[in-house]
Amino acid sequence: MTYFETKKYIKESLLQICKEYADYEAEKIMISVFGKDRKELSLCYREEAPDRSSEIEAIIKRRKSGAPLSYIIGKTDFFGLSLNVSNACLTPRADTEVICEKAIEFLKNKKCADVLDICTGSGCIALAVAANTDSLVDALDISEKAIEIAEKNAKGTFLQDKVNFSICDVLSDDFLKITKKYDLIISNPPYIPTKDIENLSEEVKKEPISALDGGEDGLVFYRRFLETLPNMLKKGGKIIFEIGYDQKEDMENLISKYGYKHEFFYDYSKNIRGVIIDV
Repeated sequence: MTYFETKKYIKESLLQICKEYADYEAEKIMISVFGKDRKELSLCYREEAPDRSSEIEAIIKRRKSGAPLSYIIGKTDFFGLSLNVSNACLTPRADTEVICEKAIEFLKNKKCADVLDICTGSGCIALAVAANTDSLVDALDISEKAIEIAEKNAKGTFLQDKVNFSICDVLSDDFLKITKKYDLIISNPPYIPTKDIENLSEEVKKEPISALDGGEDGLVFYRRFLETLPNMLKKGGKIIFEIGYDQKEDMENLISKYGYKHEFFYDYSKNIRGVIIDV
């Protein structure tokens, strides 16, 4: 088969599970399997492709079983960066890019700002901020395996000198021992209520539950952070949280208890996606 025919076959095989994203995923599989970027593929689509049928069929089988494509090919794109991912961390999603945009907007005129990224996972937010600002970023996660992926991503994006990754359980007393002050603190913490985990799609269930489960009401981490993070901010500093699309009212009530100024913002699908807090 030609490259064009191979991509068409992959797309048609994935239509039922991927729907409107089938073409996008087919292209990602082609790039991974043949080791060519998008431009190179476009120049050789009518040429005969090497036989990679067994590898392609294995990928399609895993994808149909619900495994996220990013875990299958070990890569994903986020904010212009190509990042390694595994089932040790959440797959970075396009909706989270708006969090980075808000952070970069705040930091764009600051020189050598200090930033803290909590629950960093793959390091996607920390690395996007480091790549687009003159900031130094500390990034924390409870998972040693996630930190390993994040450090690999830092090296792969040549940002290892701007981002420092550490293992830390932010619900433990160790988190309270941090004395450094930051210009900006960002977090995309687990925020799905425990009772809702079982209703998630099979694909999302393949991701680490510890990165999804936000406790009984989904607010465990936000309560912890609103109690502790203001003491970790420099004067004029801000906090940015990613939140669930249906958590605005709960977050409004929670933040109002502390009297902090705040502003909610939306993602590209016009869903509530985050909140900026000025203490």
